[in-house]
Amino acid sequence: MTARMSIRLRLTLWYSTVLLAGLTLFGTGLWVALKHRLMAQVDARLEQRVDGLRTALTIEGAQAGRDQLVEELSEFVREIPEGDLIQVRDAKGSLLPPSAVQSPFQLQPVGAGPVFVTAGWNGRTFRILTTGFRYAGNNYQVLAASSVEDTAIVMRDFRALLLFMAPTVLLMACFGGYWISGRALAPVDEITRVARSISVQNLSKRLAVPQTGDEIQRMSETWNEVLERLDSAVKRIRQFTADASHELRTPLALIQATAELALRRERQPEEYRKWMREIQTEAERMTELTESLLALARADSGAGMPVSRTDLTVVVRDAVRSSAAAAESRGIALRADTPDAPAVAQANESALRRLLLTLIDNALKHTPSGGAVTVSAASSGEGVTLAVRDTGEGIPADALPHVFERFFRVDTARSSGSGVGLGLSIAQAIAQAHGSNIVVESEPGNGARFELRLRG
Repeated sequence: MTARMSIRLRLTLWYSTVLLAGLTLFGTGLWVALKHRLMAQVDARLEQRVDGLRTALTIEGAQAGRDQLVEELSEFVREIPEGDLIQVRDAKGSLLPPSAVQSPFQLQPVGAGPVFVTAGWNGRTFRILTTGFRYAGNNYQVLAASSVEDTAIVMRDFRALLLFMAPTVLLMACFGGYWISGRALAPVDEITRVARSISVQNLSKRLAVPQTGDEIQRMSETWNEVLERLDSAVKRIRQFTADASHELRTPLALIQATAELALRRERQPEEYRKWMREIQTEAERMTELTESLLALARADSGAGMPVSRTDLTVVVRDAVRSSAAAAESRGIALRADTPDAPAVAQANESALRRLLLTLIDNALKHTPSGGAVTVSAASSGEGVTLAVRDTGEGIPADALPHVFERFFRVDTARSSGSGVGLGLSIAQAIAQAHGSNIVVESEPGNGARFELRLRG
């Protein structure tokens, strides 16, 4: 397979092709314009000769006889250049004067208007003017011819100049275009060289941005933005992998230690059941973590989530009813605050139910006995607002920006020592799949409020 041409060579070829077409058009235009101009000058000289002939006859007066007319014509054609190429015939077709004119061209009858033609004779090219005029009550026909050899010589020299200059200019333009394209693409080669040196191990490296204000600068800035996003994504993946490994390592270690202790010696059935319950608890924790990781992986993949018109009052009441037992066991008052009329929005019912259950579970974990958790849905002109409000200890100000980060858990007021720190991350991913975001408001000691808005 033949190697592809470089951009530099292609630019040079395209530039050369366009220039060749331009030179061809320019040269053709000059050729036509010059030839037309030179022939116009020849025609003007022929008209001047005919006008001079008419003026000479007019000066003699209308009463001049034929012999005197012939004598004047003979004297006129002898005095002017190429006078032997002038013919004058009367209405009967007789040549005036019959012996002085040696023109090889045959005078054809024409009207009063001038007619110009080009003809060859004896290896030479002539421009011929045929016209008519009236003198002393008689009609006459005049033919005046002029050699265009001088014009042909000028056109031949001009053609030779074009044929010499056009390739020279084209060749110089090709070399110049190749050099200029090389200069213009040099930053691209530098970007390519630096980009090849960047790998997963050094994603923090950036391209040099030339301050030229052109496409090269914009491309460099765009590549740096891509590298920044890629570096951030890889860092998140590494952190996520490390955190997931850490979270999985703890229950695995407990399961292994529990099993080893149970197998060290013979035990009573009740002791085995105790060890198995501990193993079951850690296995359930691992299952919960694995399901959470899968949910986040699906969210990261950008998989779409089908939505339809959903009455969110039904979803809120269902989520509250599902969490009622857990709230009662903790001594927390859980209630739904929904309007009587349906609050309809575009949503995925099952995903939104999981989001609300996650927020309710988070609120219950961090609300002391005797507190209250309220789940509300409110319709507005732009859609529906869902909110979960609790009366717990609140969230420290320095932890608020991080509550939706994966594996993040507040180690002070709102930490109960349970969970893996993925619930709020999953809830935020569900909200983002609906084109929204969960917003949290909290002050230490005054509880917290998690809110999101959905389109109607």
